[in-house]
Amino acid sequence: MNLSERIKLILKENNLKQKELASEIGVSESYISMLLKKPDINLSNSLAALIEEKYGYNANWVLYGTEPKLKQVSKNKSLSEIHQKALAQLEKMNDEQVKAVIAFINCLDEIENLYPVHKK
Repeated sequence: MNLSERIKLILKENNLKQKELASEIGVSESYISMLLKKPDINLSNSLAALIEEKYGYNANWVLYGTEPKLKQVSKNKSLSEIHQKALAQLEKMNDEQVKAVIAFINCLDEIENLYPVHKK
């Protein structure tokens, strides 16, 4: 997978438009377009680090395709990719947003206790 394909994947997985990614990392939309069309264009380490910070993708994966794809946010290395992505999103939230997520999780637990699912 080349850089162009990795950028396309980041856009797809985050439901982003080129314009939104460009705005988030401080580049022009035409630069993102160029990255998508020309696989031999290089991305700077600082832009890869911004993508890591804002979207949770490991900067080395963005630059070179080196696994792991996602930045490791937990010491538990056995977490699935979706768990890692959720933790990366939590890291970006302010205290009030995290409290809302915790309240939502607690509601799920209460609903499960009220209506337990019996597995066959």
